[in-house]
Amino acid sequence: MPHWLTDQRRRLGWFILFAIVLTYNVAKERQYLFVFYTQWTFLLETIYFGCRLVQWDAPADHIWPILFAPSVVVCVGFWVVVAPIHLSQRPPNNMFMLVVSHGCNMMATISERRHIWSHDVWKPILYTAIYNLFLAVYVGAGGRSVSGKLPYWFAHYDTPIGWVFAALAVTAVALAHFMISRSKTHELAPKQYIV
Repeated sequence: MPHWLTDQRRRLGWFILFAIVLTYNVAKERQYLFVFYTQWTFLLETIYFGCRLVQWDAPADHIWPILFAPSVVVCVGFWVVVAPIHLSQRPPNNMFMLVVSHGCNMMATISERRHIWSHDVWKPILYTAIYNLFLAVYVGAGGRSVSGKLPYWFAHYDTPIGWVFAALAVTAVALAHFMISRSKTHELAPKQYIV
């Protein structure tokens, strides 16, 4: 079986799964869904796999360096920081949807086996900073989640805790990017032979 066919089947599987979960989540939470960093990233992942599936490689190549580090931060950050607090207070209504958008998302991006370049670090940092500015404005204007509560327990931007978590999110994305990235100059260095 040709390698591209295997990639296409895998991408089709991720795209179908993500599209179903995204559709379900939108139907359940409507526009409130997109107040979460997880859902911004999940939407971006769905678009990425859709583009790869129909071989729109140029848009997918632009999305890829923005996407990878946030998908890692969403997964690790959720299960290490958010889940221990959130799940102990309120069990999820649908654990499957939670695992897909906070775990399968990272598995899907890892399965792509594509390079991340260190010089692209500004892309996921800018993406994360834009989200955090959006959240500060949204919460500051009185916006809440579908439940009527703050989207995140730390989203108090009138106190330092909101900005501390914003800085931690940007730092985590930068660290994740650098940990998995390659230097393009090192990668493209010509081989030298001693004759």
